[in-house]
Amino acid sequence: MREDPLPDADPNEKFYEGDNQYRNSGQALDFKQLNIHAWEAFEKGQDVHMQAAASQAELLYKNYKIIKEQSKSHTKDTIMEKYGNAATEEELPTELLLGQSERQVEYD
Repeated sequence: MREDPLPDADPNEKFYEGDNQYRNSGQALDFKQLNIHAWEAFEKGQDVHMQAAASQAELLYKNYKIIKEQSKSHTKDTIMEKYGNAATEEELPTELLLGQSERQVEYD
């Protein structure tokens, strides 16, 4: 990694922010996630090699992301169908919010 060419300059006027600023943004982050997916797929038994078949690895990663998104949406739809969405329903009665009701119970 390069060192800061102007270490004594005012931080607000510096152009150089370091090499690490590019590692967590843009295409570098996508490439890192693609590499991690290729390693994990290889460990699980798929014949994927990032350097030997980069196009294949990228296609498998894109398919994985699509299937994962479909799975998440299917799970969300199933949960909404089973339990409903409390955020879209009307407001609850004040008795339920306060935990009080007019019901009287007597015990022996």
